[in-house]
Amino acid sequence: MRSRRERRRACRGAGVVVAGLDEILNAVADGTRRAIVQRLAHGPATTGQLAELVPMSRPAVSQHIKVLQEAGLLRTTLIGRHRWHQLDTGALAAVENWAHRIAQIARTAPELRLPAAPDKEKP
Repeated sequence: MRSRRERRRACRGAGVVVAGLDEILNAVADGTRRAIVQRLAHGPATTGQLAELVPMSRPAVSQHIKVLQEAGLLRTTLIGRHRWHQLDTGALAAVENWAHRIAQIARTAPELRLPAAPDKEKP
């Protein structure tokens, strides 16, 4: 198993070191975390503001935030008594770059595609 440092080195996007692609995709596999990411796409928010999005306790939301932080998807800044969270677009760029490369491979390798199944006539 690779260390967190090795995973971060393995996936670099837009010049920013980000977590490994698996960690990023696992983080956004959860609907609550996707909702948090979608909200933060509109700008920074406090933990309390993010907790208002979902029907769960603030400590539960904090755990989701922690997963997103560890995946490199968001940064947190303490201002006064409030923790402000914002997206780190480096991790999103890594996912975008990976998806783009896969799409390019799929488009340029048509000979690897299976032929379409023949239409079956109904009796």
